[in-house]
Amino acid sequence: MNALSIGHAELYIYPEKVALEDTIVSPQRIDIADMAELVRVLQMMPVETSFSVLLVMNDCVVGNGKYFMTHETVTVLHEYGACAGFIAKPLNLLKEAQAQQQAQNTNS
Repeated sequence: MNALSIGHAELYIYPEKVALEDTIVSPQRIDIADMAELVRVLQMMPVETSFSVLLVMNDCVVGNGKYFMTHETVTVLHEYGACAGFIAKPLNLLKEAQAQQQAQNTNS
């Protein structure tokens, strides 16, 4: 992350498949510096995955959102503060990337 940046997003990915003997399940945390990086992470994320986003500005949380990804879309479970409407832009970028990939696969 850029030392001079004043904001970033923290993405927490929650494991869905957990063994019965697991007592503590920790989410995976990924710091996101820009929208392109967020789209790349969403592309790599498996379907049927819960994740949350904390938007941080000047070391303070200014918004949070909780989401569930399926093979078709991302469902917004809740969004507060600066996260209200936050996931819409990366979802549009993700759909465009998926459409381009499908077009390339069709042409191959």
